[in-house]
Amino acid sequence: MTQSQRIEIRRSEIRQRLAELAGTEDPSEEQLAEIGQLETEYRQSETRLRAALLAEEEAEAEAAAKAGDVDAETRERIELRSRASVGRYLRAALRGRLPDGAEHELMEAAGIDDGIPLELWDTAALETGQAEAREVTGAPGTVGVNLDTIRPAIFAPSIVPRLGVEMPRVESGTYASATIKTSLTAAAKGKSEAAEATAAAFAVTTATPKRVSARLSLTLEDIAAVGAANFEAALRENLSLALSDKLDDQALNGDGSDNDLTGLFQRLTDPNAPAAGVAGFDAFVSAFADGIDGLWASRMNEVAIVCGPETYRLSAKTFRDRVIDTGQRGGVSLGDTSFADYAMGKFGGWWTNKRMPVKANHIQQAILHRRGRSGIRTAVCPHWGRIGIDDIYSGSAKAERHFTFHVLLGDVILVQPDAYKQVSFRVST
Repeated sequence: MTQSQRIEIRRSEIRQRLAELAGTEDPSEEQLAEIGQLETEYRQSETRLRAALLAEEEAEAEAAAKAGDVDAETRERIELRSRASVGRYLRAALRGRLPDGAEHELMEAAGIDDGIPLELWDTAALETGQAEAREVTGAPGTVGVNLDTIRPAIFAPSIVPRLGVEMPRVESGTYASATIKTSLTAAAKGKSEAAEATAAAFAVTTATPKRVSARLSLTLEDIAAVGAANFEAALRENLSLALSDKLDDQALNGDGSDNDLTGLFQRLTDPNAPAAGVAGFDAFVSAFADGIDGLWASRMNEVAIVCGPETYRLSAKTFRDRVIDTGQRGGVSLGDTSFADYAMGKFGGWWTNKRMPVKANHIQQAILHRRGRSGIRTAVCPHWGRIGIDDIYSGSAKAERHFTFHVLLGDVILVQPDAYKQVSFRVST
């Protein structure tokens, strides 16, 4: 039985008991107190029910995405990724040769001639094939030292996928995305009356590849001391986090100048400055309510906002300190509920991320995402399918190896701009 079902059963029991008590002609003080407690519990269960339904919906969607209808080819591809090793790609590069074994098979499956397939960093590969690399590595008997896992550098989690930005692979050349801007028309016509021919108009946006690079320096002594298993796990994890950190930052904040990508904020319209005064409870609620457009979002739990850390901290300290008269005994007091808590049960998402822009002139920017239409691509950030390895021999006189990794990405393209909106909050005076 799910949590929402348990809540529904309890709500039914409360309604039944309230109906019984309502039939009492002269209720005692104990019965009046019970009525008050049941009414309060019933009102609180409404919020709990919505939160439970949202949590269950997200859990079902996540489970369906993981399980999916995985065909035999996809399962084989996942198994192939689990056997491939970043370290073996690097050793092959040191020797000036193409990798063999699982690494070569993965390159052929991904359709690339050199470099490391970007899909090697897919979550499925880490879940199915790399868990054993995180265990403690036993030491030879002559050494007497057991090496624990290498501690990873910590980066903020990726926020761009939560905003519905997909990353399709491009084989070669530039990437173009077309969106219908003028639709065909339909009209009610009389008998034998001809329909007008209206051509659809397309808007085409293109993206050219731009490079994001990361550099890794290793000494032969370090590799020998660390051990193969730890080295592979740490290498893959750190490279993945370092690159994804920069990719996420570019997809959000890139301004399109020089070598930067064109990110989401550059694609969106900068809103007017919010009214004077630090944002309060009602201002936060209004930001979500103003996101309802009846097309991409038809209810409040289809509107999500990603804000900056200062904005979120402010929302966690912002309380509604008034009582709402519901026509029931005592009303409903929201004085002990911060907006951050309130948003968890009411809206489609209220998150923060370290990579969001810092405040400027007391104002911090945020991105509103209307998530009410499933199965429709709303934004893309194309990639060219591989991580290139370069510059591996510098420092050879000191037994050092410097690996420079490159990823080619395109600008973020808003395929459906109406699914997004830039909003702002005044967070200080």
